[in-house]
Amino acid sequence: MKCLLVDDEPGIREGLAMLLRRRGFEVHTAGDCAAAQQQLATQTFDVVVTDWRLPDGLALSFAENSPAPVVAVSGHPEEVQITGSIRDVMAKPVRPAQLLERIAVTVAPAVDHGVDDEADEVTLPRDVQRVLDDVLAQLPKGLEASCHDDGTFVVLRVPLPNGDLPTIRSLGGDLRIVPTTAGRELELRLCRDGRPDANTPVVVMGDAWPLCDSFAVDCDGIDAAPDTFSNWLNGVATYHAQGGRICLLNVPERLEPITCAWETTHDMPMRERVGPRLSAELTELWS
Repeated sequence: MKCLLVDDEPGIREGLAMLLRRRGFEVHTAGDCAAAQQQLATQTFDVVVTDWRLPDGLALSFAENSPAPVVAVSGHPEEVQITGSIRDVMAKPVRPAQLLERIAVTVAPAVDHGVDDEADEVTLPRDVQRVLDDVLAQLPKGLEASCHDDGTFVVLRVPLPNGDLPTIRSLGGDLRIVPTTAGRELELRLCRDGRPDANTPVVVMGDAWPLCDSFAVDCDGIDAAPDTFSNWLNGVATYHAQGGRICLLNVPERLEPITCAWETTHDMPMRERVGPRLSAELTELWS
């Protein structure tokens, strides 16, 4: 799939372009309205993803009559009207996994996305998928990543041929640097079902809690009202106060604001700082 990505911030533009390229997209970029108009006039695209406010005007100038469907991104989504070729609007900040989903919906079923359904990472739990997308978006340009899923662990490997350590913000999972014949390799290992480690029991929200100090609750697909979920979290907080630990997996997006305001948000998997299962040397390197 051929994509035109328009954003005036180089870091965001190149990070998202790298992510899309790793998912099989052919990505062309532009930094303002004029450059985008020129690309659309000379090339054919399957989809356009654009920031709404650009240095030389609003994306409306080229998006409304674009020959390709457009996904607009804005810090004020209410200012964007879905009209003409503008098919969808996303609010900032944009999550990579969410962007991929919106692109797929925008262009389907007209375009084959070039993704092997059996190997599609979208089948991974949402917590794990977010981490993988986040890491890929942060990697420097030119690094090639591979991902292996054995049914228990998902392992992301990134060769570092020059030994340079990319700057990646705090992650969960087991992170290490592995020596190779070509230099070094960054390896991030995550439990496939999102739990902090393979030995942590996992239950669903309605199950009885296991008799152990630490376990995880998978919230995927729950239909609880916000007040009900908030009251349930009070019980989790009491459990923590008594010395136990409960990790929350796959909290639905509509309920995430409640967990973000909750004092134990850090116990959601993949939001913990790197360090607890790493050597002191690596903790210092990645802090």
